[in-house]
Amino acid sequence: MRISSPRSGAVLALAVLGTTLGTASPALAAPARADLTADVTVDRSRIPVAGELVETRVSVANAGVATADGFTVTVTLPASAYIGGEGPVADSWQCTAVSPALVCNHPALAAGQSAAPLEFGIQFREGTDGQSGAITASVSSTSREASTRNNSATQTVTYDASVTYPNLRITDVGYIPGSEVIEGDWVKQPLHVTNLGTAAAEDVRVHVVAPTGIFGGVGDQSDPSWQCTTVVAGQEWECVNGPLAPGAQTPVLSFSGSVPAGGQPGDRIPVTYTVSTSTPDEDPRGNVFEGGFLYGTPAYVSGRVWLDADADGQRDADEGAAPTGELSLALQPLGSFQRNVTVNADGTFRAAVHDGDYQLLAGLYSTTHRFTSANAGDDATDSDVTVTYDSPDFQESQSEPFFLAQGDEVVLDIGLVAVG
Repeated sequence: MRISSPRSGAVLALAVLGTTLGTASPALAAPARADLTADVTVDRSRIPVAGELVETRVSVANAGVATADGFTVTVTLPASAYIGGEGPVADSWQCTAVSPALVCNHPALAAGQSAAPLEFGIQFREGTDGQSGAITASVSSTSREASTRNNSATQTVTYDASVTYPNLRITDVGYIPGSEVIEGDWVKQPLHVTNLGTAAAEDVRVHVVAPTGIFGGVGDQSDPSWQCTTVVAGQEWECVNGPLAPGAQTPVLSFSGSVPAGGQPGDRIPVTYTVSTSTPDEDPRGNVFEGGFLYGTPAYVSGRVWLDADADGQRDADEGAAPTGELSLALQPLGSFQRNVTVNADGTFRAAVHDGDYQLLAGLYSTTHRFTSANAGDDATDSDVTVTYDSPDFQESQSEPFFLAQGDEVVLDIGLVAVG
């Protein structure tokens, strides 16, 4: 008779249990899933009771091990706020304002990747001291996630009567003669500074940076209360005014000069204005204004002043430049001021002008020269100005009126004859 050992049975049972509790089969492993996380931050959590623009940033990341096939972020706003400015601008996002929320869609996001952050301003209306508003960002996906507990985040903004500061902005900027200019234009850019904040600014400082040569006089046509000093000759200046109460505006600050040659149509002539104050707690956002002008497409008036040696009214091949020291040229736009034209030593001239109606005016202060006969044959080689006034020591002449469109060029020649 064999007697079984109780221990051998126990060993067998443990062996069976060990097989049952061994390494799980791949079919029972946890599935790979996405795991989206949302975060929201604001640049200030306490704002004045008058209201404020709060810069907001929403970030979304995929902390999972699988791709999120696409997702939507919903930003819920307080009743006292709305999306300010143009709203969020970020790669890959498509956003729609659906009051009282902002809804933004994003395509697939790979595991371990972060979406470009959504950055935008939320404008809070006027409120009461202690009133709070919550900004909540929630993300949802078409993919199954490992967890949804981290799919939303909230920031609270509170109105606080003790929060006051100046908020300076460049306002009422002028563009004279317009935003598009051409070489030789006299330009002027007047502006004001407004305090949109809730506290007085101890002073107002405007720092101006411009291309060399455009502003010959900075502040020279401003209100006398502005004090301007040169930082870099011909390029950079600092102007001071103030103090400035909440809601108040400075007197005009004006910059003027002449547009230099060399620009191509569409080129910017950048002028940067930076406003600041020495008062503590200043809100510096929006204190830089990019002003200036654009080069437009000019028209041209060109020609030649020549000495008509045989007085036949035609410019012959051997007839060169006339002495021009006694001659003045000007372009007369219809209904505007004359513009002087420079004649080169070889008798040629070329002036850039805006489109419009013009006449070329010529004045000759001389007792030894006179204007030759006008329109005496071939238009390409005759004189194009007719005498309108004649005295022993002065003659005045002018061309026929003509119209110039942008990009056009008209050629007008002037012949002089020697007398006496």
